Amino acid sequence: MKDDVFVSVVLPVYNEEKRIDQVLLSLLEQRMHYGVLSQENIEIIIVDNNSTDDSVGKVEDFKARHPALDIHVIRETTQGVSSARKRGMDYASLRSKARDSRLGLHRKHYIVSADADCTVDPDWLQALVKTMVEQDGDLGTCNYYYDEAAFARRPHLFREIQKTLRCRDMSFSLFGGFPDGKGFAVERTMYDRVGGIEIFYQLQNGRFVEHLSDDWDFGIRVIAFGGKPVYARDSRVQINSRRVDTIREDVITGVAYGQDGIITMKDVRPEGNEPAYRDTTLEQSQQAWFYSIKDYVPKNLVLPILLNPHLLQESAPVRDFFTGPVADRLYRRVHEIKVESRMIDFRPIHSYKTPAFRLYFEFRHELFAALRRAVGEDIGHPPPLPSCFDGIKPEDFQRFVHYYCEDRESGEAHNYFANGGVF
Repeated sequence: MKDDVFVSVVLPVYNEEKRIDQVLLSLLEQRMHYGVLSQENIEIIIVDNNSTDDSVGKVEDFKARHPALDIHVIRETTQGVSSARKRGMDYASLRSKARDSRLGLHRKHYIVSADADCTVDPDWLQALVKTMVEQDGDLGTCNYYYDEAAFARRPHLFREIQKTLRCRDMSFSLFGGFPDGKGFAVERTMYDRVGGIEIFYQLQNGRFVEHLSDDWDFGIRVIAFGGKPVYARDSRVQINSRRVDTIREDVITGVAYGQDGIITMKDVRPEGNEPAYRDTTLEQSQQAWFYSIKDYVPKNLVLPILLNPHLLQESAPVRDFFTGPVADRLYRRVHEIKVESRMIDFRPIHSYKTPAFRLYFEFRHELFAALRRAVGEDIGHPPPLPSCFDGIKPEDFQRFVHYYCEDRESGEAHNYFANGGVF
């Protein structure tokens, strides 16, 4: 199998001189015992995104010390992780086609995205590629975790994080999941077929900035083109705890990745040696959980059935998860909303948001009941509704949910669902 597969790991880098050695070492120490890969058919593509520190120098030093690891350094001058990821993945695709043409080979080529502030487990790459090969996957997603020791002084916060990750593991196992820049892979011919990563823009303070959902929207495009998503549970990435260390208050209030529909990348590097570690109170923990689960449910339970409603009728595991009667109701409601909104499908960028929000509100009790059965009773019940629904009569609820989710002016719905997640 080794001779039939080649892998390019793309790593966007911006001012990561303090961590880049650790990240590269985790790539160097990947185990090869599954028989899928060897160091001879792996390359690392570093995309320097205008670093002003010694990140590139550290990479070059590492490359000189470890010549067995095939490292290439390229640049992307447009600032933003989306542009850097696209540059690296486009470069990997071009190199793959030129290399196979030169050698007269026709190998499966997987382009893998990694993150310079996360660390991959020793079996990360092998498990990811093995799953994609064995399940004939076009898109592969990884499993994520935080180091519990990093939250020794914050047990309340860690408990809520773990609940979200348990839900993620369940839904990704059920539906295959959606990619995240921290770790995913795509088969190269599928990458080319969908046109690669597409950069979208949004207005922020009167200027155009990258919309930081390129990985998520790329996954939707792959599924729209008939690609098969698969989940590699044993392919694990350790998320750097600084993502919540340095923006604790933003995590609690649900604006860790922006607000009013604007998704922004915040610099989560602590100033000084380390941030002030403070745990959340029980009330703050519940608030952080509410924002996290409100982001999770529309994206990971509702969106998969919007993209592929036939699963509600044809997939036994999906029907078991929702229960047959709820699956049938969801199936009918998806098609009613499609007809009502004059949509052909929900795959174009962000066309899924309004219907996903609507289905969350209409089926929130059934969705949380399914989560409690599958993940555990501690998942609890739906967070409180927005206060604007307090005076709405039950017979008018569905109609006003429509108005609320369609409101493009206030950003209320986006803020309620936390604009891109917390954990």
